[in-house]
Amino acid sequence: MHGPPRRISLDPARARPRGDALTARMIAALSERVGQPLAPATVTVDGSTRLEVEAAAADGSVFAQVIPHAGAFTSAHRNRVTANLFKLVWVATALFPDAQVALCVTPSVGPALAPHGWVRVAAQELGVRLLVFDPGSDSLRPAEEVLW
Repeated sequence: MHGPPRRISLDPARARPRGDALTARMIAALSERVGQPLAPATVTVDGSTRLEVEAAAADGSVFAQVIPHAGAFTSAHRNRVTANLFKLVWVATALFPDAQVALCVTPSVGPALAPHGWVRVAAQELGVRLLVFDPGSDSLRPAEEVLW
């Protein structure tokens, strides 16, 4: 984007994302994986445009979105995956170009990340790490290692 420099701030989340214990466990696993604490945050651009991220490092070096879900997969989950990917790509491309970005899902959301589907391929090519959280062990695995 060309034009005057943007004013970008990163602050603790103004409103906590709707979450539960599973969301907190996913963020804790991501924090352990990247070796620094992650917490919900608000990014403000030019003093007026705000977006919430579910997990961010205080220094803006890591951003992640999590999709905790148990039960049947629906098209709403696919839509949430693509919306979160778009948000992460914008953050990493336009706002924090040196940041690492990741999308973390539970296994029931896996069909949105089918191995040869456009969503997975696009995420990989755009630098978004895809991780699957195992609620039974609180562990993370790269999506490439999980078969759906």
